[in-house]
Amino acid sequence: MIGTLSFGYDGDGGLGDRLLQAALRGEKTATSSLAVEYLCGDPMPKVGERLALVDRGGTVHGIVETTRVTVTPLHLVGDDVAEAEGEGFADAAQWRRDHVAYWADVAELVRADAGDPAWELRDAEPVVVHWFRLVPSDQA
Repeated sequence: MIGTLSFGYDGDGGLGDRLLQAALRGEKTATSSLAVEYLCGDPMPKVGERLALVDRGGTVHGIVETTRVTVTPLHLVGDDVAEAEGEGFADAAQWRRDHVAYWADVAELVRADAGDPAWELRDAEPVVVHWFRLVPSDQA
């Protein structure tokens, strides 16, 4: 069975849909998560695995292949990640500002996933960057 990759969360104001469209256009070739979010049991991405690219309703829109997985402290995430996320970030500093704000908005969800009601975002928080490529439909 093939796994899935989706973006955003319920009530995100359309963010997930915008990120899905960027991935389908080939503009988004990476996505970032906090390592602590994997404590809920979701498997870490693995190089070479293929995932169905799905919207919030579960409709499959394409297939992606994982090309690289890195774990980097939040304060060391570079411009390469900011660019690969396909969201128009000018640089890593802007990426960090936006992601810190996002993770602050969903902190209660992160605490619940981690089973740690005292969790707080730190500068050195490990960030999992999942790099992928869209698989052409004739190769899926």
